[in-house]
Amino acid sequence: MKIEVIKNIKEFKSLQIEWDLLFSKGDYNLFQSFDFNYYSWKYVIKGNRNQLAITVVRTNNNLVGIFPFYIDDNNRLRFINDLHFDFCDILTISSLDLSIIFAYLRKNLSFKSIRLINIKQESNIYKQGILLNTKNKIVSSNLEYSNLHVEKGLFPYNVSHFRSHQKHRINKASRKYKQKEYKIFTHEKYKYPEEDIITLKEKMISLGLRKDNFFSNDMLLLTQDLYYKGKIIIGIIKEDNQVNCINLIIKESSGRFIFWIDLFDTTQMVNIANYIYFIKNISLHHSVTLNFGRGRYFYKVSNFAPIFHQLYGLFIFSNVFQKIRFIIFESFKTYVKLYYRKLKK
Repeated sequence: MKIEVIKNIKEFKSLQIEWDLLFSKGDYNLFQSFDFNYYSWKYVIKGNRNQLAITVVRTNNNLVGIFPFYIDDNNRLRFINDLHFDFCDILTISSLDLSIIFAYLRKNLSFKSIRLINIKQESNIYKQGILLNTKNKIVSSNLEYSNLHVEKGLFPYNVSHFRSHQKHRINKASRKYKQKEYKIFTHEKYKYPEEDIITLKEKMISLGLRKDNFFSNDMLLLTQDLYYKGKIIIGIIKEDNQVNCINLIIKESSGRFIFWIDLFDTTQMVNIANYIYFIKNISLHHSVTLNFGRGRYFYKVSNFAPIFHQLYGLFIFSNVFQKIRFIIFESFKTYVKLYYRKLKK
């Protein structure tokens, strides 16, 4: 087994053919694709003292593993763009001994800890990380994601487990905006709606609905490139040439989609209506599986009743002191969140 660390973007680019081949051999989502990782590094993560640390593993000169890592400005080894990637993982065609790989990285790179988040239970990194024998490891269940399978037909009547109140809510939201114009943008038909995205982004920030760094110019470049490569489609609701809502949706295949980034104004229930119109349009022709991404939000539960699953984090520290400090900090964050929720009630 030969381990190598890719540290510059030129070498990163040279991996594309091998990366695409390895990707095609596994059951991955587009967050593991070359394009998502390459353009995320190029536009979003590169700079700010971040260091590229893509780790590749070869046996008999054949690529058998890719770890899409970087070291952030706090000296933590992480997945590229993990804050915006709902599901992170390594790419591999065989079981790899993580203890050997992480030992190599500690010897050849300078970082304080390993922070791998947004991991599905069926992912390679979870299945292999859970077996890692080290006392300074923590595997935590920190978030949830959700799926909804919709049979071919008329939504919401083509979802078998929907109850009458859910069908009523969906029909109500659908009727509320039937006078508005709805379109699904694809790169073959429409140019990337940059001005509309910027307008809605600035509106959300000014209203306090998002933080100042929401949908940065770097993310704009990333999503634009991915849109023109056919990785993203966009659902838009507008009226009288004024855009009320934009959903950026990852197209994994003709039957699998991930709701990724939402932008909307203060029009009541407009984001829910945008989801509904997309599901109506896409499920009319064939069965689909919709992924609602991270978070157990009320609007997801009450309107779409998706099936929720756990997401995990794998954390490995240099010493016991770092591990204890992490546990205390995470406990404090949990307490603050609970206290804040009580105040809001």
